Amino acid sequence: MGLADRMAPSADLMTGMMDRLGKTVVGADEAPTPARARMIRNMVFRCTACPEPAACAALQRTVLHLDAPPLFCPNTEALKGLPDA
Repeated sequence: MGLADRMAPSADLMTGMMDRLGKTVVGADEAPTPARARMIRNMVFRCTACPEPAACAALQRTVLHLDAPPLFCPNTEALKGLPDA
C-alpha cells in the first residue's frame, strides 16, 4: 500500500484521536490559516508512519475520551498544541 492509499485511513485515525482528546483544528476565535493547514497535513503524514495503526484503531473503537494520546502516537506534541474543542 502506497502513501496515497494510507492517507485517508490516517486522516480518519488522526481526527478520531482529536475527537477523543477534545481538540479541534481551529479554535472558536481563530480563522483557518495556511500555517494551520500545513500543520494538519504534517500530522496526517506522521500518522501514516505510525508504528501502531491497528492499536490506535482498536483503542478508538473502545474508548470515547482520552486525557492524552497513547505513548506510541507520533503526533503527541502536535495534538497538545491544538485548541480545545
